[in-house]
Amino acid sequence: MFRINLIKLILLLFLVSPIPVWSGVNKTEKIILDEKGNPIPFALVKVDDQPAQPVDEEGKTPSLQSGERVLIFALGYQTQQLTWEEWIDAQQIILEEKSSQLGEVVVSATRTERSVEELPIPVTVLNSEKIQETGGIRLSEILREQTGLQISSDHGAGLQMQGLDSDYILILLDGEPLIGRTAGTFDLDRISVSNIDRIEILRGPSSAIYGSEAMAGVVNIITKSPSEKSKIDFSLRQRSFNTWNPGLEVGLVHKNWTTDLFLDHYKTDGFDLSPETVGQTQNPYQATTTQVKISGEISPKLSLSLFGRGYLENSDGLLQSGSSADPQVLTLENERQDFNLNPTLRFKPHENWLFTLRAMTSWFSTLSDSRFQSSGKSFDFQDFSQFYHRSELQTDYQISANQLLTLGMGQLTEAVEATRYDDNNRFDAGYVFVQHQWDPGQKINLVSGLRADFHSQYGQRLSPKISGQYRISENLSWQGSLGAGFKAPDFRQLLLNFNNAASGYYVFGATLAEEGISQLQEQGLVAQILLNPKNLGELKAETSWAINTGFRWKVNQHASLQVNAFRNNIDNLIETAPIAQLVTGQNAFSYFNVRSVITQGLEVDAQIQLSEKLRLSAGYALLDTRDQEVVEQIENGEVFKRNDQNQTRKVTRADYGGLFNRSRHSGNVKLNYREQFTGTDWSLRAIYRGKFGFADRNGNLILDDESEYADGWISLNFTTSKTLKNGIFLEAGGTNLLNTATPAEPNNPGRVLFLGIKLPILNLIN
Repeated sequence: MFRINLIKLILLLFLVSPIPVWSGVNKTEKIILDEKGNPIPFALVKVDDQPAQPVDEEGKTPSLQSGERVLIFALGYQTQQLTWEEWIDAQQIILEEKSSQLGEVVVSATRTERSVEELPIPVTVLNSEKIQETGGIRLSEILREQTGLQISSDHGAGLQMQGLDSDYILILLDGEPLIGRTAGTFDLDRISVSNIDRIEILRGPSSAIYGSEAMAGVVNIITKSPSEKSKIDFSLRQRSFNTWNPGLEVGLVHKNWTTDLFLDHYKTDGFDLSPETVGQTQNPYQATTTQVKISGEISPKLSLSLFGRGYLENSDGLLQSGSSADPQVLTLENERQDFNLNPTLRFKPHENWLFTLRAMTSWFSTLSDSRFQSSGKSFDFQDFSQFYHRSELQTDYQISANQLLTLGMGQLTEAVEATRYDDNNRFDAGYVFVQHQWDPGQKINLVSGLRADFHSQYGQRLSPKISGQYRISENLSWQGSLGAGFKAPDFRQLLLNFNNAASGYYVFGATLAEEGISQLQEQGLVAQILLNPKNLGELKAETSWAINTGFRWKVNQHASLQVNAFRNNIDNLIETAPIAQLVTGQNAFSYFNVRSVITQGLEVDAQIQLSEKLRLSAGYALLDTRDQEVVEQIENGEVFKRNDQNQTRKVTRADYGGLFNRSRHSGNVKLNYREQFTGTDWSLRAIYRGKFGFADRNGNLILDDESEYADGWISLNFTTSKTLKNGIFLEAGGTNLLNTATPAEPNNPGRVLFLGIKLPILNLIN
């Protein structure tokens, strides 16, 4: 009885206390606003080293546990730091728009949430606003406008970073790897950008936490999270070449569970850069993407998320084969399918511990059927299927306020079957990794990591990395990182025999290249040989190490500068290059080793807010690539070429242009203007790519003559957009307005104009 009365007395004291407990809790809840007084939805609030907490769509923060400092950050705004007392006393929090990307939260760099300004490695974050200003529909259209990134036309829209091809760049979707590479290249046009929230671009080797495919860097595509309240958004885009892109996004909320459903359809008539021949450069095709994202709390300490995605692409077209005296027309049908299922379970038993169990299962397949138009008989049939499964357990332990330890272990299985493969090719692998994040002082950040891979095909490998940052002042910091990696030739690079009917290109594994080109010659499809397949040789495994160093300088509230210098040393680099040009204007590709390669250069990004309405940004990348063995042979007088008079002479060091398909100079200039009276946003961008080596015309297997270069080009792009008061979004614009032709890059159709609209159905109904 006494205990019951005591409990009642304590409760009564709480209720009549002059500083009520519940009032104290409510004081930790604030509204996050921009300078115009509008809520900033989905900003993040972080107390000390506790996990970052999101605000809701109205800008309201959740209740927070007390601490010493509060960090408030949101994409596109200046980070604000307050003491706990300042946080309690504040009525509302107002964030200023920023001219740089400091303060944005990145996950891919360390597999944990950290703001850009805390990272000791070069990273770029493209938020939804930057994605929107490009007017892009597919991922390649977004990335081609970024400093230091180049889109190559090697069997799809491939990506280059720091002079390294797509094969060395890991593409993640919500933190999980995407499969389905054609001879090492992931076709970026498979990814719709309509529901992308942000894109994280991590430059430099990341093998220490992601494995061998991350030797050059990581691109993490983060889709929009399930909404805090229900929504139905319909979008429609139309562009040149009778291209249509309708999309539907549905968000559902039920108690602690949210569901986001996304449906996107893309249809185009393609384009033709060589109308004098039968068949198009890119054939008509249509692609449908379906995605579902479910997340919720099973208990206060246990949460579950489930991500599922399906992609289906179909294309058809015509192709002329045979000799000019007896031409034959082929009908082409091609299909690509891609399915992903990723469940993730997070358990936080204590504020210092977080366990994350994730799985990823993917299926990718292609089917190509070529037939004689006259008889309907089969000319060629190919199918390819790939299965990939990975299970991983990650443990994060907060050792102290300034130290975070991450441990991980995982297992993966990959299997491939194809028409031209004799057997089912499969390998299994296991791995463990450890990462330590340490801030020994207010001016120093250190991140170190080590990953061990145990592979059924190429044995055991260690990939170490260490990164550091030193804050010279509040606005100036220096970063540096050193890392190693490895990569072995896979069965695709060795044995793939692929033809994409949608684009008309061919890919041959190194062991099949000579036979494949011979068959294309017999069919009358080869316009010219660019590299003799007899000279490709046997592929070997690669090893590498790399260094990145640079600085971030926030000149003032309106201007910032970011500089990064890099050097990659790679032994036995597996190079992708066209070995023959086809009569359609497309290419046939294969692989060969470049014994010892160096790629090095400098990347510079600058931004300045000229006025409240006008922002200017510019980027420049300098790239130097070389094969060290070729350099030694040239210096020893062992390399020769024929001049215009058909005379043989020695190749000099000044003649040598480095690796094929790399531009020494590239850059961009972007001007953004917000017209205050109508609330319309205008974006004008100029993208430049310098000349690059395209073909070995004199047959000595190196780039050493002006005739072997493709011309540089400038693409002028423009977008205007406006969001109405009822939430309706309108956009219009165009890319490559100067209609610049790039014969060496057949994925450029010329000038493209577009219109778009997005309708928030529930807002309009209400």
